[in-house]
Amino acid sequence: MHSIITTMMSHPLDTILLLYIALLFGINNAGIAVANMLASGFNYRMSISISTLGFAVGALVEGWKMVSVITLEDYTTTSVVTAIMLSIFSFLHIPVSMVNIIFASYIGSTIESTPNTVSVISWWIVAPFMALTTTILIYHLILRFTTRLSLVNLFRFYSLMLPVLTFYASYTIGANNLGLLYSMGNRYIAVDATTADATTADGICMMLSILLAFTIGMIKGKNISRFLSEEIVGYTPATIMSGISSCSIILWLSTQMHIPLPFSQMLVSSLIGINMIRKPHLYNKRSLFLLVSSWIGSTLLSFIITFVVTRIT
Repeated sequence: MHSIITTMMSHPLDTILLLYIALLFGINNAGIAVANMLASGFNYRMSISISTLGFAVGALVEGWKMVSVITLEDYTTTSVVTAIMLSIFSFLHIPVSMVNIIFASYIGSTIESTPNTVSVISWWIVAPFMALTTTILIYHLILRFTTRLSLVNLFRFYSLMLPVLTFYASYTIGANNLGLLYSMGNRYIAVDATTADATTADGICMMLSILLAFTIGMIKGKNISRFLSEEIVGYTPATIMSGISSCSIILWLSTQMHIPLPFSQMLVSSLIGINMIRKPHLYNKRSLFLLVSSWIGSTLLSFIITFVVTRIT
């Protein structure tokens, strides 16, 4: 514990930025897991409790697998740009992708086409199509199964499965996305620690600090959770279950491959695809346009700002 306090004091700006980004991630992005239960009628307190538990378990059990995703000697520029972009969009109550912003800033600061960069971008292109295909398959399997159930058993089925799937979705996001934040903090923990035991202890303490900031952000992010659950695409329990299942599986695979992946983009893409094959088609075109524009705009701005700042300094 003494070592982690010393580390934080020796890197105050990095530590403050890291925890602030975790707070903003909780406000801005984490609602994607909570939103699934909210849209199905669960109350906010139960939704956030299950999600928070999933995030914590995923981050602590598998977050270390993302430790070598981004390799920079100085994260300050990337962290500052990420914090600014997330602050702006959080203030506007518009969800954006922290993963996109961090990685775009990373590319902007290095301008290197490394094998890792190429593999990440390639996977980002392939993963949404995989999620869409898998979601449609699972959706049809769920419909085939639920048509045989009585109304009482159907209610019990969804009441049991949605919290379970929400926990698993949160678990995969915690392992992948919070693991990405951990990799940024682990960079200077590993440098300062002198023994393997100290590094392990410091890493756990840093992850717990990230989780605390993140949880506070989740509690404050109710408006964005509502935006995702009620204002984008028409939901049913079957579409939510199929979307969560497929996206969580793909995000878990991404963690095993050490590739950061934005869960929200896959899920929204999958739910849009589901709505294309069922009637009526339920979209809020204005909110959908706003969401996609924020994703694209924040990613491009992060790259440009970091590129310019890096070249000037």
